[in-house]
Amino acid sequence: MLGAHTWITDQAPLLDLMAKNIALNHLEKSVHVAELNWGVPLPTSFPSPDIVLAADCVYLESAFPLLVQTLSDLSEKPVDILFCYKKRRKADKRFFTLLKKKFDWTEIMDHPDRETYTREAISLMRLERRK
Repeated sequence: MLGAHTWITDQAPLLDLMAKNIALNHLEKSVHVAELNWGVPLPTSFPSPDIVLAADCVYLESAFPLLVQTLSDLSEKPVDILFCYKKRRKADKRFFTLLKKKFDWTEIMDHPDRETYTREAISLMRLERRK
């Protein structure tokens, strides 16, 4: 409605389902589906984002370096990255060790539902790429 274009991404097996959801909600003009494989250079057709929303992406330890690389690629120019994370296991500390090499972050403390989601071990953070 405000002229923004949204790109939702995942791996190939989920693209059809995402496209169906877009159609069901009549959002074809403003929401686009794209394959995005972490750790692979961004396609040249992929637009440079103004905002990146990353939710529940820390789940597979072998993918941690790939996720960090993709977040870094998406933030070649200044971009707001909102990162939602659910603490599940000690191994996730490795992700934050890798993330710290390229990003600083601050936890978002003023969200109105913060008290509710923190009870579920969920954090909402703003990432900033290191210069």
